[in-house]
Amino acid sequence: MKAKILIAATVCACLFNQAKSQTIQVIYETQPKMQIKADGLDAHLIEQIKKSSKIKNMLCYSNGESVFKSLKNENEPSGGINIKTPENIIYKNHNTNKEISYKDFFGKGFLIESELKIADSIWEITDSTKNILGYTCTKAISKNKEKEASVWFCPHLPIKDGPFYTGLDGLVLEVVSDNSTVSAQEILIDADCDIAAPTKGKKISKEEFDKMVEKRMKTMEQSDESGGGITIKIMR
Repeated sequence: MKAKILIAATVCACLFNQAKSQTIQVIYETQPKMQIKADGLDAHLIEQIKKSSKIKNMLCYSNGESVFKSLKNENEPSGGINIKTPENIIYKNHNTNKEISYKDFFGKGFLIESELKIADSIWEITDSTKNILGYTCTKAISKNKEKEASVWFCPHLPIKDGPFYTGLDGLVLEVVSDNSTVSAQEILIDADCDIAAPTKGKKISKEEFDKMVEKRMKTMEQSDESGGGITIKIMR
């Protein structure tokens, strides 16, 4: 029995070291959940708005460092609708526990430096598995009372990374939450990636940025209540 446990531990360690030394690139697609309010708005137009709101992101990971950033929408505007993708970059250094983010908020850029912390959730590992892009993934459910989420992570790619930092022992390939669905579309092993921390933008603390966003969202919600026109609310 001890021999089997030792072999299993050795295999896990080899997998982790092999994955950590590899450069892995993952393309994700994010579909925000939206509330669209407009009297007499054509159902086809609503569908086009939702389609145009999809966002593509790329994660690059190598040797304990990663960059998760939004990709420009290269497709032609659908049905005359073009939703601009804001430039957002999240750099994570697992070796030094540092996170540096660039956030584009209403046309203004902000640089946020903080400690790399696990998302504020307690994860319940389930027995559910499914295949994503040829990899067997395990389902974990968030026990965060404020926001519920479930993720599918891959133990065969034992990298503690993904669209956000969960601390789970595997690369996260899918996230389903109250406000969006994020799913991996493509995985490349030993990809050619440029991993570097962002440097531009006005320096601001995470607490200051969160307060600014909350204040702006409340102002927008109050404006929506006045009525008139088309109201598009992306769930957050």
